[in-house]
Amino acid sequence: MNFIVDTGSPVNVIDREIAEAMGLQKIGEKEVLSGGVEPLTADIVVIPSVIVDGLTIKNAEFLTLDLNALSLGQLQGVLGMTLFRESLITFDPANDRIVVSQSELTPGDAGVIAYDQDSQSGFQIEVEVVGQPVKMNLDTGAPSSFTFPLLLGATIPMRGELRQGPVAQLAGGKRSIQLGTVDGAIEFGAITFENPQVAFIDPSAPHGNIGNAVLRELVLSIDQRNGLLMLRMSEAPNENYVVTAESSGKPRRLGMQIRSVPAGSLPTVTMIESGSLSERAGLKIGDVLVSVNEQPMQELELKELGPLFKSATPLRFKVERNGEPLTVEIR
Repeated sequence: MNFIVDTGSPVNVIDREIAEAMGLQKIGEKEVLSGGVEPLTADIVVIPSVIVDGLTIKNAEFLTLDLNALSLGQLQGVLGMTLFRESLITFDPANDRIVVSQSELTPGDAGVIAYDQDSQSGFQIEVEVVGQPVKMNLDTGAPSSFTFPLLLGATIPMRGELRQGPVAQLAGGKRSIQLGTVDGAIEFGAITFENPQVAFIDPSAPHGNIGNAVLRELVLSIDQRNGLLMLRMSEAPNENYVVTAESSGKPRRLGMQIRSVPAGSLPTVTMIESGSLSERAGLKIGDVLVSVNEQPMQELELKELGPLFKSATPLRFKVERNGEPLTVEIR
């Protein structure tokens, strides 16, 4: 099944249709909160056995939700972090793996920091945003990069004005998004992101969020037994998200990141770097890539895109934006 392990989720979720097909019986209900929007009620079911990287969890409780209605139709479920309370879990997206072990982190080791164990919102750390301390959650289940409450938009130095982004459909309702580029650095631990593109969300919980567009460049280990986590830069390139093109014999970045999807599905643009080739060509966050140079995206694996872009210029994308078809070229 196509599940994700979500550091931003305190609960486990399975698609309602799949739960019904498995014959899972409802044992109760639970109210699901999604920061800043109205809560919703989900049924509770029990899955007798869940196995993740050799770890077996017996009689795990799951909530049932209509993931297709939440624009998550390719996703069949979510594994929350409560399943891994007695283990060390390491996310290494550049090498396409999640490792579960009984090891422990040690305070004082390189990259090891304590997270806020009193937070009800997940694994929260303090981040310096152009010198300003901001509480932010680490959320592997969010495809975004850095997101902040809209109210912080007036206090964080930005390059230019904020621009309207796509409307996000999340559990409990829709949220308005504004996009911009930070004029300075975002720092946590020994990791620095210079002038990153960020999003401001309304309505929102009071804290910020670090999503998978950032975390996929890192290796993240979480030790819930000791309230510690470790962050370090990945040692391997992530071909699933960074695409390059060839120009005068030299590789160049398109400045576009796309969300990994199952084979046969269409990828969506999740980030555009300010001033990049993709931005100048008119690509936008939320664009669905239908084809490139007349080759359907369903027939391509994301790891094939780098070589394709290097060998073909100009690039001609057929895109769907808000349900409307259009063509974008990168020369």
